[in-house]
Amino acid sequence: MLRKLLNAIAVLALSAQIAAADVELSGFIDMSFLSNDGDKTLSLDQLEVDFSSDLGEGISVRADMNALSENVALEQAYIAYETGSGVDLTLGKFLSCTGFEAAEPTGMYQYSYSATLVYGGYQHGISASYGKEKFALYGALVSSVWDGNEKELDDDFGLEAQLTLTPAAGVTAKAALAMEDEQRLINVWALYEKGPLSLAAEVNVLSDWTKDDAKYDSGLGYLEMANYALNDKIAITARYSAIALTPPGDGKDKETNEITLAPSYALSDNWALVAEVKMLTEGEADAVPIIGLESLLTF
Repeated sequence: MLRKLLNAIAVLALSAQIAAADVELSGFIDMSFLSNDGDKTLSLDQLEVDFSSDLGEGISVRADMNALSENVALEQAYIAYETGSGVDLTLGKFLSCTGFEAAEPTGMYQYSYSATLVYGGYQHGISASYGKEKFALYGALVSSVWDGNEKELDDDFGLEAQLTLTPAAGVTAKAALAMEDEQRLINVWALYEKGPLSLAAEVNVLSDWTKDDAKYDSGLGYLEMANYALNDKIAITARYSAIALTPPGDGKDKETNEITLAPSYALSDNWALVAEVKMLTEGEADAVPIIGLESLLTF
């Protein structure tokens, strides 16, 4: 009984602190039906609640709570400081700078991820960025680029650096280097947006790569994507992506490629439905059809 009372007091105290700090609440609910080569699932994929607050003098904080199936975890939490001179600092657990496709479904053009998903994840560390009108520089020291559970800063710490260019209206290009121990990723992508049309291309160059406990000397992945909005409610996305991993010695490359077509419909400003048909090919096996239907509600 005493423990329950103390827990209740703690919750009330936390609620009072949140109200006093003028915390903004946002998030999303992501649910899907998936048919993977005939195997069907219906699930609540993700519930995320994000807390953020502007503390003034260039200081802000953010924390994202993420629920996947039955597991609830702190996805990221960080302190951000805008110095006022173009330099921004971030301390805590935050997302890697690498990759064109977003980490959250709210930033995706379709339901699934590409075959060349080799980006860094959520990382413990410190980062700094400097930006002007047409370019920005970013660098980060993290405990691990790809393992969000790694906290020890030992000989296998990670480093990231990125250059962002916006040379013309609607054009964004980014080049990043991520490295941890001997494993390295060079990630380059560009996005062109004009009116209802968005076009993107990405290349990933890998070295000393590990995937599914297997070691590869190198790898090359790429992505091409087009999205077109037919009107305010209906859009369609087409994507092709592939990756080839080269094992040590004279072994044959491990190849994966996919082609995806995904129309979407906005029921409201906060609720979207996405349908997707993907043909996934791994090695010399026949292409596998994957069909997805997604409901994504933001708040």
